[in-house]
Amino acid sequence: SDAMTRTQAATPAPASRTFYRRPLPDTCTALSSSNGQKLFASAMIGNNHNGLKSFFQLMEQFSTQSEPAYCGVTTLVIVLNALSVDPRRVWKG
Repeated sequence: SDAMTRTQAATPAPASRTFYRRPLPDTCTALSSSNGQKLFASAMIGNNHNGLKSFFQLMEQFSTQSEPAYCGVTTLVIVLNALSVDPRRVWKG
């Protein structure tokens, strides 16, 4: 029935069935956390910024994927744009 369909649509999906704001694994540190911000700040200290060598080029090109299945395509777009690869340049063939 229509009422049942509307109720099901309004009910959020269980955590295991959604990609929305999944918690990071214990082995990862969120950049927005206080520890993540300390790590980022420590990479900026001194003249040797090797820890951030490619960070800013990647962040300038950041794009969210439109579908969960497009994670590979979206990652490829970000990396190729960060490397300034011209999509119109013939590189093979």
